[in-house]
Amino acid sequence: MDNLFEEFINERKYFRNLSERTLRFYKETYHYFNQVGTFENLSKQSLQKAIVIFRERGATVGGINAYIRGVNTFLKWLSEEHGYENLSLKKLKGNHRILRSLTDAELKAIVRHKPKTISEKRLHVVLLLMIETGLRINEALTLQKHKIDFENLLLAVIGKGNKERIVPFSYELRKILFKYSATHNFDLLFSTNNGCKIAYRNIHRDFNRLAKKLKIETDGAFHGFRRTFATNYIRNGGNALVLQRLLGHTSLQQTTSYVRLVTEDLQKEQHRTSLLNRLR
Repeated sequence: MDNLFEEFINERKYFRNLSERTLRFYKETYHYFNQVGTFENLSKQSLQKAIVIFRERGATVGGINAYIRGVNTFLKWLSEEHGYENLSLKKLKGNHRILRSLTDAELKAIVRHKPKTISEKRLHVVLLLMIETGLRINEALTLQKHKIDFENLLLAVIGKGNKERIVPFSYELRKILFKYSATHNFDLLFSTNNGCKIAYRNIHRDFNRLAKKLKIETDGAFHGFRRTFATNYIRNGGNALVLQRLLGHTSLQQTTSYVRLVTEDLQKEQHRTSLLNRLR
Protein backbone atom coordinates (compact mmCIF):
# COMPACT_ATOMS: atom_id res chain seq x y z
CA MET A 1 0.00 0.00 0.00
CA ASP A 2 2.94 2.34 0.66
CA ASN A 3 3.99 1.96 -2.98
CA LEU A 4 0.48 2.76 -4.18
CA PHE A 5 0.35 5.84 -1.98
CA GLU A 6 3.71 7.00 -3.38
CA GLU A 7 2.25 6.57 -6.87
CA PHE A 8 -0.80 8.60 -5.79
CA ILE A 9 1.43 11.42 -4.49
CA ASN A 10 3.51 11.49 -7.66
CA GLU A 11 0.37 11.57 -9.80
CA ARG A 12 -0.96 14.52 -7.76
CA LYS A 13 2.39 16.28 -7.91
CA TYR A 14 3.38 15.87 -11.54
CA PHE A 15 0.03 15.55 -13.33
CA ARG A 16 -2.28 17.61 -11.10
CA ASN A 17 0.40 20.15 -10.12
CA LEU A 18 -0.82 20.29 -6.51
CA SER A 19 1.02 22.50 -4.05
CA GLU A 20 3.50 21.15 -1.53
CA ARG A 21 1.10 22.15 1.22
CA THR A 22 -1.68 19.97 -0.23
CA LEU A 23 0.69 17.07 -0.78
CA ARG A 24 1.87 17.38 2.81
CA PHE A 25 -1.76 17.22 3.96
CA TYR A 26 -2.27 13.92 2.08
CA LYS A 27 0.95 12.50 3.52
CA GLU A 28 -0.02 13.44 7.07
CA THR A 29 -3.48 11.92 6.61
CA TYR A 30 -2.02 8.67 5.29
CA HIS A 31 0.39 8.61 8.23
CA TYR A 32 -2.44 9.02 10.77
CA PHE A 33 -4.43 6.12 9.33
CA ASN A 34 -1.33 4.00 8.80
CA GLN A 35 -0.32 4.45 12.45
CA VAL A 36 -3.37 2.47 13.56
CA GLY A 37 -2.95 -0.30 10.97
CA THR A 38 -5.72 0.81 8.60
CA PHE A 39 -3.90 -0.13 5.42
CA GLU A 40 -2.53 -3.50 6.57
CA ASN A 41 -5.84 -5.04 5.61
CA LEU A 42 -7.83 -2.24 4.04
CA SER A 43 -11.57 -2.55 4.54
CA LYS A 44 -14.56 -0.52 5.67
CA GLN A 45 -14.08 -2.03 9.13
CA SER A 46 -10.41 -0.99 9.38
CA LEU A 47 -11.31 2.55 8.35
CA GLN A 48 -14.15 2.79 10.85
CA LYS A 49 -11.90 1.37 13.56
CA ALA A 50 -9.42 4.16 12.86
CA ILE A 51 -12.16 6.79 13.36
CA VAL A 52 -13.06 5.22 16.72
CA ILE A 53 -9.41 5.36 17.79
CA PHE A 54 -9.15 9.00 16.74
CA ARG A 55 -12.24 9.84 18.82
CA GLU A 56 -10.87 7.95 21.84
CA ARG A 57 -7.66 9.94 21.56
CA GLY A 58 -9.66 13.16 21.83
CA ALA A 59 -9.60 14.35 18.22
CA THR A 60 -12.32 16.88 17.41
CA VAL A 61 -15.09 16.22 14.90
CA GLY A 62 -13.64 18.92 12.67
CA GLY A 63 -10.17 17.37 12.85
CA ILE A 64 -11.46 13.88 12.06
CA ASN A 65 -13.50 15.21 9.15
CA ALA A 66 -10.31 16.71 7.76
CA TYR A 67 -8.68 13.26 7.97
CA ILE A 68 -11.73 11.74 6.26
CA ARG A 69 -11.59 14.30 3.45
CA GLY A 70 -7.93 13.48 2.85
CA VAL A 71 -8.22 9.71 2.96
CA ASN A 72 -11.33 9.74 0.77
CA THR A 73 -9.33 11.32 -2.05
CA PHE A 74 -6.83 8.46 -1.83
CA LEU A 75 -9.57 5.83 -1.56
CA LYS A 76 -11.36 7.21 -4.62
CA TRP A 77 -8.07 7.14 -6.54
CA LEU A 78 -7.53 3.49 -5.53
CA SER A 79 -10.99 2.68 -6.85
CA GLU A 80 -10.62 4.52 -10.15
CA GLU A 81 -7.00 3.64 -10.95
CA HIS A 82 -6.51 0.18 -9.41
CA GLY A 83 -9.98 -1.36 -9.20
CA TYR A 84 -10.33 -1.32 -5.40
CA GLU A 85 -13.79 -1.15 -3.87
CA ASN A 86 -14.72 2.45 -3.16
CA LEU A 87 -14.52 2.59 0.65
CA SER A 88 -15.02 6.35 1.03
CA LEU A 89 -16.15 7.39 4.50
CA LYS A 90 -18.98 9.74 5.44
CA LYS A 91 -18.07 12.78 7.46
CA LEU A 92 -19.11 12.86 11.09
CA LYS A 93 -22.01 15.04 12.13
CA GLY A 94 -21.23 17.74 14.61
CA ASN A 95 -22.73 20.88 16.04
CA HIS A 96 -22.83 23.60 13.38
CA ARG A 97 -20.88 26.49 14.83
CA ILE A 98 -21.32 29.87 13.19
CA LEU A 99 -17.94 31.55 13.25
CA ARG A 100 -18.00 35.27 13.85
CA SER A 101 -16.90 37.97 11.47
CA LEU A 102 -15.03 41.05 12.60
CA THR A 103 -17.19 43.97 13.64
CA ASP A 104 -16.98 47.40 12.01
CA ALA A 105 -15.38 48.71 15.21
CA GLU A 106 -12.68 46.03 15.05
CA LEU A 107 -12.04 46.72 11.38
CA LYS A 108 -11.73 50.45 12.05
CA ALA A 109 -9.29 49.76 14.88
CA ILE A 110 -7.08 47.80 12.47
CA VAL A 111 -7.34 50.33 9.64
CA ARG A 112 -6.53 53.27 11.94
CA HIS A 113 -3.70 51.47 13.72
CA LYS A 114 -0.32 53.21 13.41
CA PRO A 115 2.39 50.53 13.22
CA LYS A 116 5.91 51.45 14.27
CA THR A 117 8.28 48.55 13.64
CA ILE A 118 9.04 46.88 10.31
CA SER A 119 7.17 43.70 11.28
CA GLU A 120 4.17 45.73 12.50
CA LYS A 121 4.02 47.67 9.23
CA ARG A 122 4.26 44.45 7.23
CA LEU A 123 1.45 42.85 9.24
CA HIS A 124 -0.69 45.96 8.88
CA VAL A 125 -0.47 45.88 5.08
CA VAL A 126 -1.21 42.12 5.07
CA LEU A 127 -4.38 42.72 7.09
CA LEU A 128 -5.51 45.63 4.92
CA LEU A 129 -5.00 43.45 1.85
CA MET A 130 -7.14 40.66 3.30
CA ILE A 131 -9.85 43.09 4.46
CA GLU A 132 -10.02 44.52 0.93
CA THR A 133 -9.81 41.32 -1.12
CA GLY A 134 -10.72 38.33 1.07
CA LEU A 135 -7.45 36.53 0.27
CA ARG A 136 -6.33 33.51 2.25
CA ILE A 137 -3.31 34.21 4.43
CA ASN A 138 -1.08 31.97 2.31
CA GLU A 139 -2.24 33.75 -0.84
CA ALA A 140 -1.26 37.05 0.71
CA LEU A 141 2.13 35.81 1.92
CA THR A 142 3.03 34.42 -1.53
CA LEU A 143 1.92 37.51 -3.48
CA GLN A 144 4.64 38.70 -5.88
CA LYS A 145 5.19 42.29 -6.94
CA HIS A 146 5.25 41.47 -10.65
CA LYS A 147 1.77 39.94 -10.23
CA ILE A 148 0.32 43.29 -9.13
CA ASP A 149 -1.12 45.41 -11.96
CA PHE A 150 -1.23 48.86 -10.35
CA GLU A 151 -2.57 50.48 -13.52
CA ASN A 152 -5.60 48.23 -13.89
CA LEU A 153 -6.07 47.55 -10.16
CA LEU A 154 -5.69 43.78 -10.46
CA LEU A 155 -3.49 41.21 -8.75
CA ALA A 156 -2.85 37.54 -9.47
CA VAL A 157 -2.61 35.07 -6.59
CA ILE A 158 -1.92 31.36 -6.34
CA GLY A 159 -4.78 29.67 -4.49
CA LYS A 160 -5.62 26.12 -3.46
CA GLY A 161 -4.70 23.47 -5.97
CA ASN A 162 -1.91 25.74 -7.22
CA LYS A 163 -4.48 27.61 -9.34
CA GLU A 164 -3.97 31.25 -10.24
CA ARG A 165 -6.84 33.72 -10.16
CA ILE A 166 -7.23 37.45 -10.74
CA VAL A 167 -8.54 39.65 -7.92
CA PRO A 168 -9.48 43.35 -8.24
CA PHE A 169 -8.61 45.97 -5.63
CA SER A 170 -9.40 49.62 -4.91
CA TYR A 171 -7.55 52.89 -5.48
CA GLU A 172 -7.11 53.18 -1.72
CA LEU A 173 -5.38 49.80 -1.51
CA ARG A 174 -3.27 50.70 -4.55
CA LYS A 175 -1.70 53.57 -2.63
CA ILE A 176 -0.96 51.30 0.31
CA LEU A 177 0.53 48.46 -1.76
CA PHE A 178 2.54 50.79 -4.00
CA LYS A 179 4.07 52.59 -1.05
CA TYR A 180 4.89 49.34 0.76
CA SER A 181 6.34 47.66 -2.35
CA ALA A 182 8.93 50.43 -2.53
CA THR A 183 10.33 49.57 0.93
CA HIS A 184 12.42 46.63 -0.39
CA ASN A 185 13.75 45.19 -3.66
CA PHE A 186 12.52 41.60 -3.35
CA ASP A 187 9.80 40.31 -5.69
CA LEU A 188 7.93 38.64 -2.83
CA LEU A 189 5.82 41.49 -1.47
CA PHE A 190 5.78 40.30 2.14
CA SER A 191 9.18 38.79 2.76
CA THR A 192 11.79 38.29 5.43
CA ASN A 193 14.94 40.43 5.51
CA ASN A 194 16.59 38.11 2.97
CA GLY A 195 13.61 37.88 0.61
CA CYS A 196 12.21 34.54 1.79
CA LYS A 197 8.59 33.72 2.58
CA ILE A 198 7.47 34.60 6.10
CA ALA A 199 6.76 31.61 8.33
CA TYR A 200 3.08 31.35 9.22
CA ARG A 201 3.85 30.95 12.92
CA ASN A 202 5.71 34.28 12.93
CA ILE A 203 2.99 36.31 11.22
CA HIS A 204 0.39 34.56 13.41
CA ARG A 205 2.37 35.51 16.53
CA ASP A 206 2.49 39.15 15.41
CA PHE A 207 -1.24 39.11 14.71
CA ASN A 208 -2.07 37.71 18.15
CA ARG A 209 -0.08 40.52 19.74
CA LEU A 210 -1.94 43.12 17.70
CA ALA A 211 -5.33 41.53 18.40
CA LYS A 212 -4.63 41.64 22.12
CA LYS A 213 -3.48 45.25 21.90
CA LEU A 214 -6.55 46.36 19.93
CA LYS A 215 -8.93 44.10 21.92
CA ILE A 216 -10.01 42.17 18.83
CA GLU A 217 -11.69 38.79 19.28
CA THR A 218 -10.87 36.09 16.75
CA ASP A 219 -11.99 32.48 16.38
CA GLY A 220 -10.03 31.25 13.43
CA ALA A 221 -7.15 33.68 13.20
CA PHE A 222 -6.72 35.08 9.70
CA HIS A 223 -9.71 33.26 8.18
CA GLY A 224 -11.97 35.69 10.03
CA PHE A 225 -10.91 38.39 7.56
CA ARG A 226 -11.92 36.23 4.61
CA ARG A 227 -15.27 35.50 6.25
CA THR A 228 -15.74 39.21 6.99
CA PHE A 229 -15.03 40.13 3.38
CA ALA A 230 -17.51 37.55 2.09
CA THR A 231 -20.38 38.40 4.43
CA ASN A 232 -20.00 42.15 3.83
CA TYR A 233 -19.87 41.55 0.09
CA ILE A 234 -23.22 39.76 0.24
CA ARG A 235 -24.72 42.30 2.65
CA ASN A 236 -23.86 45.06 0.19
CA GLY A 237 -25.73 43.32 -2.61
CA GLY A 238 -22.87 41.40 -4.23
CA ASN A 239 -23.56 38.42 -6.48
CA ALA A 240 -22.76 34.98 -5.02
CA LEU A 241 -21.33 33.71 -8.34
CA VAL A 242 -18.95 36.67 -8.54
CA LEU A 243 -18.01 36.11 -4.91
CA GLN A 244 -17.22 32.47 -5.72
CA ARG A 245 -14.70 33.61 -8.34
CA LEU A 246 -13.20 36.25 -6.05
CA LEU A 247 -12.68 33.73 -3.25
CA GLY A 248 -11.41 30.99 -5.56
CA HIS A 249 -13.99 28.41 -4.46
CA THR A 250 -14.25 25.39 -6.74
CA SER A 251 -17.99 25.09 -6.09
CA LEU A 252 -20.80 27.40 -5.09
CA GLN A 253 -21.56 25.31 -1.99
CA GLN A 254 -18.95 26.97 0.24
CA THR A 255 -19.82 30.42 -1.08
CA THR A 256 -23.53 29.97 -0.36
CA SER A 257 -22.71 29.33 3.30
CA TYR A 258 -21.91 33.04 3.54
CA VAL A 259 -25.20 33.90 1.84
CA ARG A 260 -27.03 31.70 4.35
CA LEU A 261 -25.20 33.33 7.25
CA VAL A 262 -26.19 36.82 6.10
CA THR A 263 -29.80 35.69 5.56
CA GLU A 264 -29.94 34.32 9.11
CA ASP A 265 -28.54 37.61 10.44
CA LEU A 266 -31.18 39.59 8.58
CA GLN A 267 -33.97 37.32 9.78
CA LYS A 268 -32.88 37.69 13.40
CA GLU A 269 -32.65 41.46 13.06
CA GLN A 270 -36.08 41.66 11.44
CA HIS A 271 -37.58 39.58 14.25
CA ARG A 272 -35.91 41.79 16.86
CA THR A 273 -37.10 45.07 15.33
CA SER A 274 -40.53 43.92 14.09
CA LEU A 275 -43.21 46.48 14.92
CA LEU A 276 -45.94 43.81 14.95
CA ASN A 277 -43.98 41.74 17.45
CA ARG A 278 -43.79 44.70 19.81
CA LEU A 279 -47.46 45.59 19.44
CA ARG A 280 -48.77 42.09 20.20
